[in-house]
Amino acid sequence: MPIIAFSSDSYQKSGEIAVKTAEALGYRCLDRKILRSVAAKHDIPEENLIKALDETPSFMGMSSKAWKRYLIYIQEVVLGILLDDNVVCHGLAAHLYLLGISHVLKVRLFEDREARAGIIAKQERVSREKAKKIVRRKEKQRKRWSLEAFGRDETDSSFYDMSINISQIDPGEAVSMLVTATGYRKFKPMTYSIECMKERELIGRVRVALLKDFPNASVQARGSAVVVKIKALKREKSRKISAVKELVGNISGVHHVEVHIIKDIFREAAESGR
Repeated sequence: MPIIAFSSDSYQKSGEIAVKTAEALGYRCLDRKILRSVAAKHDIPEENLIKALDETPSFMGMSSKAWKRYLIYIQEVVLGILLDDNVVCHGLAAHLYLLGISHVLKVRLFEDREARAGIIAKQERVSREKAKKIVRRKEKQRKRWSLEAFGRDETDSSFYDMSINISQIDPGEAVSMLVTATGYRKFKPMTYSIECMKERELIGRVRVALLKDFPNASVQARGSAVVVKIKALKREKSRKISAVKELVGNISGVHHVEVHIIKDIFREAAESGR
């Protein structure tokens, strides 16, 4: 059975539809409650993980290094759960790192700007015009977040299989539409799409294993073969290749490790100038 991954500007409203959809299908609903497990596994505050999903790095806030690390931790756990299929996922940005996997039904839930502005004006007791500015600011913030985190604009409708205007369609009808869509042949797990999911999950575990020593490593997987790309100076090449192979080689599911070295031109230039 397919996986459903939601994108929405409202965590609360997408949560309501996600829960009802999961109940209708007999699926597991995966949401931010899983962050407790991620926090416990890596011994970090849960609130830091929530901030990483909602905010971009800033001078006075979370550092870029910590932000990227938290997102990698979240992906690792989420991808491990999604291997089992039969999951409705929301609030974890999974729609952005599951692109290209055909048995994932990617859904965008959105509201009319006017409707959102009306809700904000009422909740925050501000004028309609100010509420509209808040809506536009939030849209820009979310676009910036998705671009910085995954290089994709999550407000781009072309990334999704379905876009549902929840200002016009009530939750019950949205659930019915989603249940129907899961029955389409296009979203049935196939051998190739299942292998793609396994590779993404393996990449997630490899990235976590490399985070401490190689935080900027690029990782690819083809079946059980893993390719890691890292930057290094010529004199570091052998040592770093050995270190990567040692870290990755014993990971479950990895049968071959290939390490590619990318010339670190900035460090090389800095050293040559000394």
